[in-house]
Amino acid sequence: MASTATGLVLIAGTATFATEWYNTGKVNFKVPIATLLAAAVFDGLAKLDDKAAVGLSVLVLLGALTTKWGGRSAVETVAAVFTEQTEKKKQPSTTKKAA
Repeated sequence: MASTATGLVLIAGTATFATEWYNTGKVNFKVPIATLLAAAVFDGLAKLDDKAAVGLSVLVLLGALTTKWGGRSAVETVAAVFTEQTEKKKQPSTTKKAA
């Protein structure tokens, strides 16, 4: 069964892949391959010392979420998407009220 560390590394790789694809419009298949290899390494590390593996995988996840790929990081991309949706909802109506 996969460890918590493995799951966190897979989430980090998925976030990296999706952010790069969303921001550049290009699919980079090196990221999923590297993610699977890193997950295997972290799974092995978790068998040796689970706490150390989880700690390192949290650092990997934070790095993946804050590293800029194609202009924005994953956190900035998600924030921009939600900001755009909020601004669309807040736009005032174009009809004028009678005085």
